[in-house]
Amino acid sequence: PTTVLTLPSGAKLEVELARTPVAREKGLMYRRKLAEDYGMLFVFEREQPLLFWMKNTFVDLDMVFLDTERRITGIAHEVPKSNDDTPESAVARRGGFGLFVLELPAGAARRYGLEKGQVLGFSL
Repeated sequence: PTTVLTLPSGAKLEVELARTPVAREKGLMYRRKLAEDYGMLFVFEREQPLLFWMKNTFVDLDMVFLDTERRITGIAHEVPKSNDDTPESAVARRGGFGLFVLELPAGAARRYGLEKGQVLGFSL
């Protein structure tokens, strides 16, 4: 499933939805490349502290944390990918607070001018 996400600039992205525990756990694992305008929106049951790890995620990502109002609560820029041989202790982990997390190719959050406090538009 997908939804159209409207950025503060007015730009629109069609993003993949990860709404179930299985879809959220898999996320972007095993993908070797992403289109420049690609995104995945993780949807959780409640607003909470969230921790993501990059095990078997073969592309660098930006992670945008959003609250119930779809307001950006934090951005993790250029989170490094892992490789097949990356030891567990070296796999990148990033956390934030929210109900949603938007993953974008590394550098996209800056390219789109995303900042803490901005609101993104989308429906589920």
